[in-house]
Amino acid sequence: MKLTDGKKTVEIKIQRWNGSGYDPDWSADYFTAGSLPYNEETDTYTVEDVDYCIEAANMANEDGACGKYDENGDLVRDEDMFVFVEELN
Repeated sequence: MKLTDGKKTVEIKIQRWNGSGYDPDWSADYFTAGSLPYNEETDTYTVEDVDYCIEAANMANEDGACGKYDENGDLVRDEDMFVFVEELN
């Protein structure tokens, strides 16, 4: 999905490596795209801060996309989760 804050525009994908390829991108779910302002002409969703969104997706905590609970119940980084970011401007 494409995110912009008016200063910076990126395309971001959040995908899990399943051992033989990447699962489908679930960034639209993570960022709750349906609740964000959408510009049909540029195919971008508007957020307050693109850099914060990138950082949040990469976090390995309860709110981040890259966290998981291990067998002991501890929150750790999910080594199979990847956040791909391409800067568009």
